[in-house]
Amino acid sequence: MKIKLLFLSLIVTVAVHAQDFKPYKVKSGKIIYENLKYSTVSGYSNKNGVETSYSKQVPYVAEQVIYYWDEFGDVAFEETYQVSKFGGKPLPEKVKIAERLWADEHRYYFSFKDNKVSDDAFHLRIKCREHFQYYQIKDSWIETLYMGAEKSGTKEILGKQADYYNISRYNDIYAWKGLVLKDESFSTKGSNGPRNTIERAKVAVEIDTISAINKELFNPIWLKRERLYQSLNNQKIVELFDGRQDVLIQADNINGFRIRKNDILLFVTTKLATGKLQVLDIDQNNLTIKYQLYNNNGFELNSRDSYKIKDGSMVNMDNITYKKSTNTELDFKYEKSIIIPQNNISVFLLKPSRSKTLKIKKYIRKH
Repeated sequence: MKIKLLFLSLIVTVAVHAQDFKPYKVKSGKIIYENLKYSTVSGYSNKNGVETSYSKQVPYVAEQVIYYWDEFGDVAFEETYQVSKFGGKPLPEKVKIAERLWADEHRYYFSFKDNKVSDDAFHLRIKCREHFQYYQIKDSWIETLYMGAEKSGTKEILGKQADYYNISRYNDIYAWKGLVLKDESFSTKGSNGPRNTIERAKVAVEIDTISAINKELFNPIWLKRERLYQSLNNQKIVELFDGRQDVLIQADNINGFRIRKNDILLFVTTKLATGKLQVLDIDQNNLTIKYQLYNNNGFELNSRDSYKIKDGSMVNMDNITYKKSTNTELDFKYEKSIIIPQNNISVFLLKPSRSKTLKIKKYIRKH
């Protein structure tokens, strides 16, 4: 019996440790990076009457990246800003182009231009868990992710002694306590040739491991909105139609209603499919949406991550790309930010999509 208990205890211990990633040796902090790109400058020099040509790589700051982490790297959040045009001409002011969140085995990416979220596997975390014993022995996510790579020197960056790793012919990394302070990428002469020139680099210019981190950074609003949208399967949509009119606003069949960017709409089509859509963007000429349609059995009929509807269009959601729909097949008209239902179909605004919490509150029965 004691042997069995010991064995079970060992299994539980291994399972607990297997969930413990913690890639950094510093609990929390913030690093500001500059993403450098390099342009080739060519010219001629004249020395003592001898003219020679030259070519050199000149760096410029293309982007600024602000990186936050907590729980020794178990969660991390990043903001990326464009600060210059191609070639290095500075913008009048920086423009936020993306945000990233690393949590569990997910790597979420949000594009401000497209107003879209993508979810990729967090390969670093997955590999370290798959090779957990190796990771424990090496005590380095870099040496686990890039098996065979070993630190071969140090370099002072921002007053920290950063370990140098030659990852490959294409890549060098400098890391302090697991935190990357410099990452350089190179071109090569041929697929197997030596390094040619540096192509880009990511360099830390400021590090703060003392100030408190705002925990809300690790729960960005775009991820809340995406989770709300993804939670709306056919069953949930029907439940809301049947019993939760308190969270819906129905579009008037004559005047419709005005929509906003990020609104989530629920609807029933002329062919009785249920659906959801999210407003990705509204401009003078187009409405950009993503949508999903379901049949009565809950199976997906059609979906798109991005689709543009021209201003003044009549829309058949059952066959959105078909240009010769009859009047009886039309679901709504879109004009100047207003959705007007057609053929007495139902279109609803999901009120929580305009809230700060982006959650559908639980229904409380009134006695």
